[in-house]
Amino acid sequence: MKQGFKIMDCDIHVTEPADLWIKHMDAFRDRAPKRTNLPGGADHGVWTFEGKVFPAEIDHPDRLRLAEVRRGKARERHIATGRYADKSEDLHGDNPKSMLRAMDREGVDVAIVFRTLASHFIAIDDLDPKLSAAVCRGFNNWLGEFCGADRQRLKPAAILPMHDVELAVDEARRCVRDIGAVALVLSNHPVNNKQWYDHVYDPLWQEAEKERIPVTFHGIQMAYQKHLGRRFLDNFAMVHAVAHPVETMLTLGSLLTGGVFERYPGLRVGFLEAHASWVPSWLWALDERVEKFNDDSQFPLKLPPSEYFKRQCFVAVDPDEALVRHTIEAVGDDNIVISTDWPHDDSAYPIAMETFIKTEGVSDDSKRKILWDNCARLYGLN
Repeated sequence: MKQGFKIMDCDIHVTEPADLWIKHMDAFRDRAPKRTNLPGGADHGVWTFEGKVFPAEIDHPDRLRLAEVRRGKARERHIATGRYADKSEDLHGDNPKSMLRAMDREGVDVAIVFRTLASHFIAIDDLDPKLSAAVCRGFNNWLGEFCGADRQRLKPAAILPMHDVELAVDEARRCVRDIGAVALVLSNHPVNNKQWYDHVYDPLWQEAEKERIPVTFHGIQMAYQKHLGRRFLDNFAMVHAVAHPVETMLTLGSLLTGGVFERYPGLRVGFLEAHASWVPSWLWALDERVEKFNDDSQFPLKLPPSEYFKRQCFVAVDPDEALVRHTIEAVGDDNIVISTDWPHDDSAYPIAMETFIKTEGVSDDSKRKILWDNCARLYGLN
């Protein structure tokens, strides 16, 4: 707890170890993702898979240069916020003991544990669906073991091979049964540009609704797919700004206007690491456009998009997002969750929760909802 508040982190991250897929893939092991060095010896979490380098385009000269800029600015922030104060602390996310220690430092009671690079590898449009499924199974099996260090506090979020929806349904069912997954994780941009309201995805939404497990959308900075970040290879500030909030807005909008929540009223969906201050204006825009332009024969909606959002959706606020008070004023405090984003370099760790608790204009009742109650409802952990 932190200052009397019980806290659930909706989105903490692992850092995948170099041998994860070599050890845990049950098929295609000879094609497993591998750690590598770029020409010149640069190695900052760089991987290769299927002839491509990851994160996507990281061998591009501008991407390499901007990665160095990012690391430099991050280190300045970390020194200022005391991240390195404890010299014995392991700030890598490949060890559950280190994660639990970080949670203790932040005051986090329970955390939902997400991937970092794993979703990047399956963000390739023409990837063999069976290879995609093998990558997902390998990661999910490793994550189940990772969270086994403390199953009361660490809850796994499973990635899915969306190149074949039936394979995705099978993996979702397996992960709920075998590793205790409490969430299914998708990237914001769809595979092969098949929009999220397409009926091809209905078996997955149906399975998630039946199993009462939420679907969560979490962006990645770049992909070998149609991804807004690809327009700004020389401007990482724009890459990150569009890869997370703007791609999230598109995903939320497609689900709300495309009838998914009308078809599946029991489906819970979280939209994470994209902050929350855009929500009121975007819901207003969607309500207004649906009223004026909706094709009722293709997308029959009984409610305005904003009402489906309030009924079934959750969005994560950044710990230092002071504008959240206006979001609460506009749409209420029942649909907002929060995360530390540890151990990523843009995380506010170790003062993320302290920063949020100090937010002016947000009542203690709202803080309790955001820090625990809403997240518990999203993940079915009441």
